Amino acid sequence: MEKIIATIKLMAKTGLFFAHCDGNYSDHEYRFINGFLEGILEVGDIEDSLKEEIKDSVNHTYTIDGIIEETANIVNGFNEDERKAILFIISQFILKVIVADDSIADEEKANFEKWKAAFNL
Repeated sequence: MEKIIATIKLMAKTGLFFAHCDGNYSDHEYRFINGFLEGILEVGDIEDSLKEEIKDSVNHTYTIDGIIEETANIVNGFNEDERKAILFIISQFILKVIVADDSIADEEKANFEKWKAAFNL
């Protein structure tokens, strides 16, 4: 359960990072991220403290290096197939955030490439 909670937190942070990294947090990105966060908060088995932490995540700034480090910590300990599956899901989520505003900024592309390179994707 600890890895699941860590993954939920990471997804929120990752989405927020990529939505902000081009300096333009559009309404489309805002709605996508909020929809994701609201979906998480709807899950009945999540403790109130985690819900509050997820809500609070929008008030923080994240870095690509921090996102990479947290991602590496989460996938560490999984077998190669599980690791690939988790990284694939996160990469698809990142792509959805990036295209949420119907444009891909150079900063978004560069950070996504750095993230992928860190995991040999």
